Amino acid sequence: MERKNTISRKDLLLATFLSLLSFALYIRTLVPTLLTADAAEFQTLSYTLGMTHPSGYTTYVFLGKLFTLIPISNIAFRVNLMSAFFGAFAVGQVYLIIRKLGGWKVAAIAGAAGLMLNPLFWRRTIFAETYAPAASMIASVFLLMLLWDESKNARYLFLAGLVGGLSVGIHSTVVMTASAVLIYMIFKARRKRDWISAAVGATLGLLLFFLAFLYLDQNNPPSSIYNTTYITNLSTRGLTPEEFDEPLERLFAIFPAESFWVYYFSATPEVIRSRLSEYINFYPRWEFALVLMGMVALFFHKKDGKSLLPEALYLLIAFTLVWGFAVTVAFGVYQEFYCPVAVLVHIWLGVGLSAILSGVASLLKGKQAQRLKNINLMPSLLGVAFVAALLFHAKADITLAIQEGYSTFIRDEKIYPIAKPDRYVRLSHQVLNKIEDDAIVFEIWDRLYTHVYTAHILDGRTGIAFHEAFPTLGQSTLDYIEANIDKRPIYFATLHPEISTYYDLNQVGDELYRLSKKD
Repeated sequence: MERKNTISRKDLLLATFLSLLSFALYIRTLVPTLLTADAAEFQTLSYTLGMTHPSGYTTYVFLGKLFTLIPISNIAFRVNLMSAFFGAFAVGQVYLIIRKLGGWKVAAIAGAAGLMLNPLFWRRTIFAETYAPAASMIASVFLLMLLWDESKNARYLFLAGLVGGLSVGIHSTVVMTASAVLIYMIFKARRKRDWISAAVGATLGLLLFFLAFLYLDQNNPPSSIYNTTYITNLSTRGLTPEEFDEPLERLFAIFPAESFWVYYFSATPEVIRSRLSEYINFYPRWEFALVLMGMVALFFHKKDGKSLLPEALYLLIAFTLVWGFAVTVAFGVYQEFYCPVAVLVHIWLGVGLSAILSGVASLLKGKQAQRLKNINLMPSLLGVAFVAALLFHAKADITLAIQEGYSTFIRDEKIYPIAKPDRYVRLSHQVLNKIEDDAIVFEIWDRLYTHVYTAHILDGRTGIAFHEAFPTLGQSTLDYIEANIDKRPIYFATLHPEISTYYDLNQVGDELYRLSKKD
């Protein structure tokens, strides 16, 4: 017999309020316009519906397209807004998850507020990237599974599977948590119907992801990664044109077959130790202690007489796989993975605080220090004090956000030029004003999509072809240049260390060089 889920109206209203409060904070500090590198790529391709760099992010692109339809500000701002939305949604879900794990309301508020204000999370909610949506998807899958366990309604498992399948096109961090889902199902799922519901949902999600890939693959606008990066650099990537001319071949190029497992512990021991120390120092000691307490408490806690061991294992496994990747991977882009992890950390924070409050309440009850109806008053006040401590710790960021529209980490890390937010558009125009409408331009990755967005979306100059200039010129690049140099003007927007070996360069602007054949 199915049991009714117990998300009360009050909990739903509180979760909604926390999400709206977070959304307002993130909108207040949202990057107002175009950025560079991956962010510019997502801002561009969400509008043009083109394929992105590996691993494709097809679900993200289609969700981004929906946000570009919102008639406010500019296209880049609208795609940035998606990160704020999903970040805020994750905050509300963390509140509900802590409540489903038996946490006190004030402890759930503390966990959600801690996530909302955590710089590791906040900084990923203010511009176009996949990490805030990934965090939200991780929270959604866990919450849906908790609702299923409580109600035994298999539709929640179907939805969890659907979200998980679609998340393949969001970010790999969600995929990393799949083993935690499987172990939870082994502990909890006793009916064949439950396994079927989860499998059907996941299959449908994967199918939609694949259909999204096929659409982007065939749509293939000039801004697609195929055109900007792949066709001119196939040889550098170890591919031939014949190995890239079918959809499935392109699928495996965008979604490499090698597992992410090979990247674990690829960093040196010194780097791993440094990152461990760095991560611990991201949190105040008292906050870190609450997280550890919550991690341990779940293994011994019971809700309605039932052990929460499966939930404790779920969180620990999911955390270890994603956080462990960030700490031990060799490449330099690792802090971004702490954003999805923050969801799990602040669930533990809320559970840890709740364990303290329950202990205080039990102590008071044992001593009969208050009448029964007043026993929860002191623990609740203690919980409010913890929430106040979180707010006080983030006081500088909150104050700057309200008064100036940015935070200390936005200012100190120079996430975007605060004084001149349109700087990247103006820099692109300095290049675009010097080239023809049918030009071919090679540029480094960090600036590539800034130019594509400015030319193709803002100026409508879709005839300009932009390509990534790899550090080493492959044969594909040289063949492409040779095939076009007599037909179209070709430029390098950054002085390349090798190109002068093959062609004469005529400087026509700051770091803008036109190619011509050697005499």
